[in-house]
Amino acid sequence: MSKVSLKKADHLLDEKLMAPKFRRGYQVEYAKVLLTQKIAEMRKKSHLNQKALADRLGVSQQVVSRIETGQNENLTIDTLTRLAYALGHKVKISFQKAGKNEVSLEIS
Repeated sequence: MSKVSLKKADHLLDEKLMAPKFRRGYQVEYAKVLLTQKIAEMRKKSHLNQKALADRLGVSQQVVSRIETGQNENLTIDTLTRLAYALGHKVKISFQKAGKNEVSLEIS
């Protein structure tokens, strides 16, 4: 079995990203990863473990874990605002004009 070099994998990804349908799906999944990482980062900066955040939200620690690992496929605006509030933040949604090949979803 031959090894695939990182360079070849990057090249393959670049080729696949040329297809608009693949690029759109990739961008959405990438944004989801960034969102889950941001939630975990905010929790850690608040000096909370998953159990403490879960207690604030009135859910189990497993629910927080599924959110932070991207296993929760359907994060609603309600869930996001409850998470933000529990962590002392707010959710800001902004619609801006995007170019043809720009990412349509950004996490900051």
